[in-house]
Amino acid sequence: MIDSKFKWQIKQNTDPQQVQALSEALKIDPLIASILLQRGVSTEEAAQDFLTPSSKDFHDPYLMHDMKKGIARIQHAVENEEQITVYGDYDADGITSTTIMYEVLNDLGANVDYYIPNRFSDGYGPNVDAFEKIINNGTTLIITVDNGVAGNEAIDVANSLHCDVLVTDHHSLPEVLPNAYAIIHPRVKNQEGRAYPFGDLSGAGVALKVAQALMEDLPIDLIDVAAIGTVADIVSLKDENRAIVKFGLNAIRNTQRPGLLALIKAADIDLSKFDEQDIGFGIAPRLNSLGRIDDANIGVELLSTFDDQKATELAKFADHQNDSRKSLVDEFYQQAVQMVESSGDAKNRSTLVVVGDDWHQGVLGIVASVKGSLKM
Repeated sequence: MIDSKFKWQIKQNTDPQQVQALSEALKIDPLIASILLQRGVSTEEAAQDFLTPSSKDFHDPYLMHDMKKGIARIQHAVENEEQITVYGDYDADGITSTTIMYEVLNDLGANVDYYIPNRFSDGYGPNVDAFEKIINNGTTLIITVDNGVAGNEAIDVANSLHCDVLVTDHHSLPEVLPNAYAIIHPRVKNQEGRAYPFGDLSGAGVALKVAQALMEDLPIDLIDVAAIGTVADIVSLKDENRAIVKFGLNAIRNTQRPGLLALIKAADIDLSKFDEQDIGFGIAPRLNSLGRIDDANIGVELLSTFDDQKATELAKFADHQNDSRKSLVDEFYQQAVQMVESSGDAKNRSTLVVVGDDWHQGVLGIVASVKGSLKM
């Protein structure tokens, strides 16, 4: 439903004949054809692929940098019963990435655990103290998900302690890549100078490709979780991402995951009509709130549990954390507005810096991004 507050203006820079031809060929409204052309989708075949993603949109996972080397190392670890730790991230993409990697390794019979760093004590990405703790507990292979490509220092420490680190990530590449055992990343070029065919995967998408390579087939039982991470991380819904979301939404509507079903119920979502907006405005905020307020490890437990009672309890907790997050954002925002307005000269400043006592660090970014009206 289009919000009546907005007035939509359609660019008129497309060739009317092209619009008509594409509209007739695909039997779609000329407006849709015009938008497709403006996005560079100019042929009938390309438009058909864009509008109806299919299994052929999933690329060969071994086209990704270091995939073969990484898979061989994981298989060696599983066969030799090494302790593997999946090292994740505290946002929705990190939680879903961790869940995917943890579940596929469990399915393979691996000796596997997971660790999601604390936003406040560990910070983002590989942390030296956290790595040392994990390794001292017996881990000989750390697999990062949704982080790691800039974790040079912690990875060097792991190497010195005889623990291999396999990085799976999708974030911007640093000038110097870490000295990891393998770096599985869609934008890192292989020895032939070619990158993966689609570079805009989310962390969950990269984890899904590792799972695909390990299982030698697309793991349909994990694509629901991958779709959540893909939408939550706001990556472009093109190419492989469109296929992940399309198949993932269908999987969610038919999911048997107790945690996901409980989370959908807690968010008051109609499962029969579940779509990408329900992820973006219902599921993702509740997963994100766990890491913003306290401990994101609960999110992996929620998504992976098969215990109905535990699923219900954890979903209610996630819902409560989301309510707390919204309350804190509103409280701090109102305080910030009052501070700015009371300064008297805000209209003469191009930048505003507001500092508050005891403001929760996990929500400050949201407060800073809230659009509101100031009396200036």
